[in-house]
Amino acid sequence: MEQGEKRRTYLLLGLTAMIWGIQPLCIKWLLDSWSPLTIAAVRYWLISAALFLLLRLRKEKIVPPRGCWFPLLVMGLTGIALNNILQFSGLALSTVANCTLIVGCIAGHYRFFFVFICIRERLPLLAWLGILISLLGTVLVVSHGQIDIIRHLSFNRGDILFFLAQLAWTIYSIVGLGVMHHISAVAATAWAGLWGAVVASGYGMVTGEFVAVPLALYQLAAFAYTVVLGGIMAMLFWNIGVKKAGPSITAIFQNITPLVGMLGGSLLFGETLGLAELAGALAIFIGVYLTTHSQLFGRR
Repeated sequence: MEQGEKRRTYLLLGLTAMIWGIQPLCIKWLLDSWSPLTIAAVRYWLISAALFLLLRLRKEKIVPPRGCWFPLLVMGLTGIALNNILQFSGLALSTVANCTLIVGCIAGHYRFFFVFICIRERLPLLAWLGILISLLGTVLVVSHGQIDIIRHLSFNRGDILFFLAQLAWTIYSIVGLGVMHHISAVAATAWAGLWGAVVASGYGMVTGEFVAVPLALYQLAAFAYTVVLGGIMAMLFWNIGVKKAGPSITAIFQNITPLVGMLGGSLLFGETLGLAELAGALAIFIGVYLTTHSQLFGRR
């Protein structure tokens, strides 16, 4: 990638991490009225419909090559149906804070190493240093500088579901990398979303869990956020990032997610920011910068 394209790709990935840092709060509000399965199904019917419309407006070929059908189905099952249902079910049993911690700090890094082992994506030594610094920064942010918070962290059923959701998302990202060698990120996101919506709806109708009751105004606003920002924009940006930067570099941007949660808590709920949180935020930005600029430094 050229430097200008790299900057645009990294900007999209940073924006994606910020959007997803806010999304758990919206899902928590929706769970007061809708089941996790209903949220996932309705959400991706709308997301995939919007993306197919975009494909039509761009006059892009909608039907993918025959060899892409099965990988797209796998993407729909893992990254759409399983990832969403598991994560939303976890939010019904656990807290937004734990979701942010596991996705941004723990699962984000295990996903990075899983991707590294599976596809052997090589990174410079400076990139590994950036990953380590961003991990330490994330730990500082989520622990507020108190090691007892991490040491005494207890995992409930909801937290286990968060881990499983991230495993499903890892498979989605790896499979998507191969698919997007043949079709665009828009087409891949649209078809994966469609298959995920079909699977979630079918399962929900069989089990009786698919029930869409009217939502309150604040819930409608939250749902619109998950569809337009957390769904259409963020999913598309993520797939563009995986295609252009690779899954390893893309994964490191999720360290920004807990930082957004911290800032959101400060702005919306008056939570205090201390030196530990600010130092952690600085470390996250330094780590992401070193990782994304490691090859540039290496050439110098």
